[in-house]
Amino acid sequence: MQTNSQKTEKKQSEVSVIGSGIAGITTAFHLGKKGYKVNLIDPRVNSEINNLNPKNGTQASLGILMGNIYKRSKGRAFLLRNKSMKLWKEWLTEINYYESSFIFKKPLIKLTNSKKEYQSMVELIENKKEYGIELLDKKTLDFWNFIFETKLIGGLISHEDGRLNPIKLIKALMHSLDQLEINKIENNVIQISKNDKPHEKRWNILLEDNQSINQDYIVICSAINTQKILKSLGYKIFLEPILGQVIELELEDENKDWEKWPAILNYQSINFMHHSPNHVLMGATVESGNKPSLIKKQEMLKMNNTAPKWMKKAIISHEWNGVRARPINEPAPLLKELEVGLLINTGHYRNGFLLAPACAEWIGLKIENQ
Repeated sequence: MQTNSQKTEKKQSEVSVIGSGIAGITTAFHLGKKGYKVNLIDPRVNSEINNLNPKNGTQASLGILMGNIYKRSKGRAFLLRNKSMKLWKEWLTEINYYESSFIFKKPLIKLTNSKKEYQSMVELIENKKEYGIELLDKKTLDFWNFIFETKLIGGLISHEDGRLNPIKLIKALMHSLDQLEINKIENNVIQISKNDKPHEKRWNILLEDNQSINQDYIVICSAINTQKILKSLGYKIFLEPILGQVIELELEDENKDWEKWPAILNYQSINFMHHSPNHVLMGATVESGNKPSLIKKQEMLKMNNTAPKWMKKAIISHEWNGVRARPINEPAPLLKELEVGLLINTGHYRNGFLLAPACAEWIGLKIENQ
């Protein structure tokens, strides 16, 4: 057991978090709350935060929290989701709000035209009755049949899943980092190496301007760049780029029933969100690579040739995309302690916002126990 003096010494340790996507920001936030001296390193850490010209996959996200309707009720993936859903409720009361309108919007509705998927929904609700999930009633299902001009088999509503506004959340978190006196270093990491000198911090970080900093701990949260950063140490971390796309549609006709739309509607693996009067966002993580494909975009817009008339007549008023990292031959996310003082928290793929708190807590516990 650690003595009080050992715990105090731990909190005086210096940690560098590399990467300022949602994983890096939340890791820095969590460690800062724990009292560590934290550096957040990224060449775009001070860039303008917006989704009109996203700087990373985080800013191009819709911020969906689809944690309770996860079909499993045990295992690593379930535990991370379950923990994160609880932590988000705590964190949102702690974050210094950048904008007063920043809230977690609920619920989430999932629709299906597949008998197999509907049966999975029925089983899910039977196994997770305490999670606030219900099958859609006939009146609600009729409404969505009318909206999508189809014949749905069924659907469910999850009252505790929903959406965090990603841009407002990032701004709020970055403001909180300032309150916690997190040091933001706007620079590229060229190389990390071990420091073998006695009585000095164990890790060295070489930055692009030849500046060098010594650290007790390094946490890499830099998605695809993780491979490059670790190469000099001989670690082989395999990640592939996956593109997430969001399209904003401006509808031709006025829709009188926006109040019936949930925070997030999921249908055919596409997420829909009422954005503003006569505007709908639709997004999906749809293709490999780091450049958008016109074919994939058209496939999403056509919805397997079932797109309703209002979608076909809509105008694309804006679109954006962001690259996410998916682990190859390993489950997402990658949470690893490579050696003493060197950890990775990356490769979240589709669930960066959802899993961010639990992953940050995992990092904190690893550092606390070293």
